[in-house]
Amino acid sequence: MLQSRLSVLTAFGLAAGITAVAQFAKPAFAQHPVPPPINPKPSPNAPQDQNAPMGLNGPQLTPAQKQTAMNRQPNTALRTEAEKLWEMANELRTDMLHSNPGETLSLTFVRKAQAIEKSAQQIKDQAKG
Repeated sequence: MLQSRLSVLTAFGLAAGITAVAQFAKPAFAQHPVPPPINPKPSPNAPQDQNAPMGLNGPQLTPAQKQTAMNRQPNTALRTEAEKLWEMANELRTDMLHSNPGETLSLTFVRKAQAIEKSAQQIKDQAKG
């Protein structure tokens, strides 16, 4: 009889303990909600087709297209140099128009002309390659 009472009390105690733990566990989980999943942003350098092998994501370029792409950067540099040369020449032209034709040319005028010649020579050498 003592054994049966002990087993009944143990069962009730175990049931009470489980219910107490269950009641305290609910508020603990409610305080810390599960954060939403992180959605990573796609890289701008990522290939458009995920099944394409690395580096083979687009149409193959012909040798002429590759050469055109390689020449774009030097062409822009030549254009900026040519614009600078044009500005220097216009500045020299306005100085010439405002100067007196009977006087000798100033040293700054001669130096500007030499700088224009030097810039023109550099542009010519760059254009040759």
